[in-house]
Amino acid sequence: MNTCEAELCTRCTQGQDLLQQIYRSRGLSLEELFREMNYRKGLEGLKEKAQASMMRRVEEKRRKVEEYERRLKEREEELSFEVIEGLLEGGEAEKMIERILRDKVRLELERELRRLGEESENLNVKDLEEGLRDYVEEGLIELENDRIRITPKGAKRLAREVLSRILKKLRIGEGGTHEVEEVGFGADLSTSSRKIELGDDYNRIDLERTLLSSLEREGRISLELDDFHVYEEIKEVRMCCGLIIDESGSMSGDKLDAAIDAALALSELMRKDPKDKLKVYLFSNTVREVPEHEIVNVSFAHGSTDIRGALYAFRKAVMNDRSEKQAYLITDTEPNTEDGRYVGFKDAIKGVLREAIYYREAGITLNIIMLDSSPHLKELASMIARKNLGRVFFTSPTRLGELVIEDYLRAKKGLSFW
Repeated sequence: MNTCEAELCTRCTQGQDLLQQIYRSRGLSLEELFREMNYRKGLEGLKEKAQASMMRRVEEKRRKVEEYERRLKEREEELSFEVIEGLLEGGEAEKMIERILRDKVRLELERELRRLGEESENLNVKDLEEGLRDYVEEGLIELENDRIRITPKGAKRLAREVLSRILKKLRIGEGGTHEVEEVGFGADLSTSSRKIELGDDYNRIDLERTLLSSLEREGRISLELDDFHVYEEIKEVRMCCGLIIDESGSMSGDKLDAAIDAALALSELMRKDPKDKLKVYLFSNTVREVPEHEIVNVSFAHGSTDIRGALYAFRKAVMNDRSEKQAYLITDTEPNTEDGRYVGFKDAIKGVLREAIYYREAGITLNIIMLDSSPHLKELASMIARKNLGRVFFTSPTRLGELVIEDYLRAKKGLSFW
């Protein structure tokens, strides 16, 4: 790698790191991010950008001061000569002095020098805003009403980075050919064909191969059953995944960050197959669907936990979808709310189990991923397992993304290509 390529690679890596820092600070205004930047670890890259901007600003200020001071000195010298000439010609001293004091050029230069002198040379919010200018121009972020918003382009870049990190941990490549299984919805025709068998669809007949078979046998077109060939089917698994993320108060911090990373990675992986769909929901005591690229910008609601309502929202949205449906519910606390009303665990669990039964009847695979192992969560897991209503995983935030991606890839093994 030559020097230019190495520098480009370094800039790209630094850019990804800085975008990650912006992403981790989602929901903050520029003022709030500036304050966080000055005492919170993990934002060193942003602070370096702001400091570089400050140094450029201070250097530009000093250059302007020197320029204005030089011009002011030259103007005062010109005025002094004019006064001397005026006095020699018999002019009045007071009028000469008044002319100096009212000279517009001199006054403007003095005003600019005062303004520059009042400008702070300390790090400020404007330096942070200017430090982010490259990301704005590249279309990765937008600044709206003092708020930082990551664009869809920025979200995709983050998603690629998160997915790459997870796949490296799993030691799995991003693509390849996989064994075909007899599962899936619909089929495409391959370029190869075989002899017809009982039950094959006549719409799949390879007419060219059929006629050639007859010609090879008879030297003319005289069709017999043994001449007929049909195109092979390529079985496909079309996936519709629901990522249902708990945003209640207990999920704050690393747990919610890990869940959003999982959403980003899954959205990037599923984007490789345009037939697949991802739906993302956030829930606490209420439920809301979020466009997958907007999850990097949402402000979280917190509150209590309505698991039944979250499961119902996804089931209702996909009830007429014929694809293979997978729901990943990510939570760290027991259900305690239903229809916006706090009802406690014993009443809320009944609704969750009913919804799990509806999932089984609708053919939706229910995966409940628990980021805690409290007694109530273990009780919920035991109930679901006993009644065969879904799968339950207990994991940590550091393993969450790997678990979701690994499970999705396992479900996709019915594809010939993905």
